[in-house]
Amino acid sequence: MIDILKSMQAWTRTKPDCICCSLYEQANDTHAVLYVEQWQTKEAFDRHVQSSMYMRLLTAIEFGSDTPDIQFHEVSQTSGMEMIEALRSGSSG
Repeated sequence: MIDILKSMQAWTRTKPDCICCSLYEQANDTHAVLYVEQWQTKEAFDRHVQSSMYMRLLTAIEFGSDTPDIQFHEVSQTSGMEMIEALRSGSSG
């Protein structure tokens, strides 16, 4: 499963709308794996999921010993240091 995820990660990172693709393995006996993709747009993500290469990811999931916890998060706004400054100064925006 890890080999499939690593190859999927390498392929996904080459896509122009891919912001990042990361693979994390837990260092204890649970062998938990976290695979994260971040895409520039929902349309780019949708195309990715519909691709034949995405089938590799689905195949890797089937090799897991436990039922996977799959989550998709859509972000409507991204803030940076300005949010911290606003919150620390007491202003709301």
